[in-house]
Amino acid sequence: MGKREKIAALILISIAAISLLVSVRNFYFQHTISAADSGGSYTEGLLGQPLYINPILAHSDTDLALVRLVFSGLYKYDSNGQLSPDLAEGMPVISPDQKQYTIALKKNITWHDSKTFNADDIVFTFQTIKDPAYKSPLRGSWSATTVEKLSDFSVQFTTKDISGPFIFNLTQPILPEHMWSRVEKQNFFLSGNNLAAVGTGPYAIKEIKKLPSGKIEQINLDSFAGYHAGKPKIDTLAIKFFDTEDDVLNALHSKEISGYGYTPLGSSLYLDKNQSDFQVFTVPLPQYQVIFFNLNNKILGDISVRKALSLATNKQQVIEDIFKGNALLPASPLLFNARQTMSAVENVFSLDQAKKTLEEGGWVLDSKTNLRSKKNITLEFTLTTSDSLLNSKTADMVANQWKQLGIQVHLSIVPTKQLTDSGIRSRSFDVLLFPQKFGVDPDPFVFWHSSQVKDPGVNLTGFADVTADKLITEARTTTNQEVRQEKYKQFNQLIMDKVPAIFLDQTEYVYALDKNIKNIHISTLYEATQRFYDIPNWYINEMRVWK
Repeated sequence: MGKREKIAALILISIAAISLLVSVRNFYFQHTISAADSGGSYTEGLLGQPLYINPILAHSDTDLALVRLVFSGLYKYDSNGQLSPDLAEGMPVISPDQKQYTIALKKNITWHDSKTFNADDIVFTFQTIKDPAYKSPLRGSWSATTVEKLSDFSVQFTTKDISGPFIFNLTQPILPEHMWSRVEKQNFFLSGNNLAAVGTGPYAIKEIKKLPSGKIEQINLDSFAGYHAGKPKIDTLAIKFFDTEDDVLNALHSKEISGYGYTPLGSSLYLDKNQSDFQVFTVPLPQYQVIFFNLNNKILGDISVRKALSLATNKQQVIEDIFKGNALLPASPLLFNARQTMSAVENVFSLDQAKKTLEEGGWVLDSKTNLRSKKNITLEFTLTTSDSLLNSKTADMVANQWKQLGIQVHLSIVPTKQLTDSGIRSRSFDVLLFPQKFGVDPDPFVFWHSSQVKDPGVNLTGFADVTADKLITEARTTTNQEVRQEKYKQFNQLIMDKVPAIFLDQTEYVYALDKNIKNIHISTLYEATQRFYDIPNWYINEMRVWK
C-alpha cells in the first residue's frame, strides 16, 4: 500500500473510530439517566455554641438543630408537614376512649455505637423528662402522660385527658438508655455525652474541634451506615459555629460554609432571593407579627374602631418595605394545618372604607384638629412594641397608616424584657405589636380561651366569648383531626368577625445553600430547627444508571 493509500486508510479508520465512539456515547446517554451518588461534604454555619446535643435538655436553636441530625423520634414530619413513622413501625393505635396510644417499634434499629434500640429507650427517655431532678424544659408537656413497655418492641402512652395535640409530641427524639442510665442525676448536665452524643439519627458525631480557649469551633459528623431509613448520600457534615451574623454571612460569601438559614423576624440579615451565588429557599413558618387590641380599653372596645384599623393597615407595604419580601400575607394560624388547607388571605386595605366605618360608629372628624372624637372622647391611643429593628420599623409604619384616619397614635418602643415584665404580663398597653408563635398544632387555648386572660396565660387582648371557648375546648378534646379542623374554621371566622387582633404578616425561614447540593425538598417547617428532616436524601455527587 502506497503512502497516499496508507494516509487515506488511517483517515477512514480514525473517522470510523470517532463515529463509533460518538455512537456509543449517544447510546449510553440515551439509555442512562443521572442519579444520586454517595460522597461529598456539606458545611453549615450556626450561631452560638452547642451546649446540649441532648433531646431532653436542648432549648437553643443551635442545640435543637444538631439534635435533629443525631437523634430520631417515634415519628417525624415529611415534606408535606404530615406525621410519618420514624422509629415506630406505623401510626399509633388509639383506644376507643382516645386516651391510650399503642405503638409498635421497628426492629433491627441500632444506635451509633451498634447497640440495639428497643422499648427500654422509649420508657427511659420519657421517665427522665418527667423527673423534676433533670429539669427538662419539656417536663410540662409530659407531666400528665404515662408510658409503659408492653414488650421489647411495643409501648403504650396513656394521657390523663383526651388531647387532640398530643400525637405531635411523639416526634420527641429518643435517648439511649444504655448510655444515660449510668449517669447520676447530679452529673446529668455535666456529662460528656451531652456533646459526644449517640443517637439513631442519620449522622453520627465523629469529632469535636475546640480552640485553645475551650470554645467549640466545629463538629464533624459522618453519615450513619446503619441508619434505618438508608445511609445518607452526603458522606460528611461539618457544622461551624460563629459569634455574630456578620461572621456567618462573611463565611457564606467566602465559601467557608455551604449553607446558612435565618428567620427575618429575629435577624438583621437580608439575602436577595434572586441572587446568583446560592440557591435560596424560603419556607413559611407558623410565626406571625400580630397587633393585639386591649379590649379593656374603652376606645378599643368599640368594634368599629378595630375594624377601621384593620381596614387601614396595609400589610403588603409592611412585607415589601420592612421585610424586603421575605414574609407572607398570613393564612390564618388558627386553622389546623393552615399552610396546606388555606391560601393567604387577601390584603383588605381601604382607607375610604376605614373612614366610613369610623363615621358609622360615631367617630366624627374635627376639621380644626384633624382628629376624630365621639362623645367628647378623642380617638387616641398608644401603640407599643419591642425595640427589635423589625418590630420598631413596622410599628412606625403602621402608626403612620392609622394617622391618616384622623387618629392620634402615640408610639412606645420598649426593650423586650421590660415590655414583657411591665407591659404584657400586666396587660398595661393599649395596642401591642408583638410576635406570636404557633407549633405544628395551632391549639389556640393559651392565646384565646377566656381562662387565659391573666398571666401566665397569653390571651393578651382580654378576649372572652362563650362560643369561642366552646369551640376551643371541643377541638382540643378529640383526636379526630377532621373534627378539629372544622372547629378551628368556625373559631377562625369568629375571630375575624370580632377583630381582637390583626395578623399582620407571616414570617419565612430563609435558607441559602450551595448550588452543588441537590434534591432538597423543604416546603413545610413548623420550626426552623426541623430543616434537616430531608437531609438523608440530599446529594452532591452524581452517576449514570441504566434506565
